[in-house]
Amino acid sequence: MKKNLVCCFAFSFVSCYTKFQTVPTRYNYSNSVSFTIDKVEEGHTIAVGNGSYNSKRGSKFVFVYMTFTNASQEKQDLNFHEFYLLNPRNKTKYGVEWAMILGPVNVFANLNSNIAKDDKKKRKLVFIFPEEDKAQKLMVKDSIVGIHYVN
Repeated sequence: MKKNLVCCFAFSFVSCYTKFQTVPTRYNYSNSVSFTIDKVEEGHTIAVGNGSYNSKRGSKFVFVYMTFTNASQEKQDLNFHEFYLLNPRNKTKYGVEWAMILGPVNVFANLNSNIAKDDKKKRKLVFIFPEEDKAQKLMVKDSIVGIHYVN
């Protein structure tokens, strides 16, 4: 019993995320698709159905929760390969490792996706980022947008 309790505590400790609320700001992805950054989380482990992924020493996972809105009457493409976290300290771009569908269980989504006409789509983009730095800027295509945190 004592061993099970220790295991449960250890698992809950390593799977903890640091959560940051953001100021909802609308940005343009294309002429007809916009997005908002809903929140940002940081952690060292991603639990999936058959196990977990751990970040490498000196790095962490940064989860950027986003809502995409298609205002047009046509299906539009979304390419998550066009998203980068920027590290202003060393001028490095970090690309999306995985896109995930929001839900009670982590489910991987395609990095090349689309959004239906007049629809909204929520995604969690996963980046690997230096442990000592905080994500502050996101590059989308050729535009740089700030991540505005709630104080």
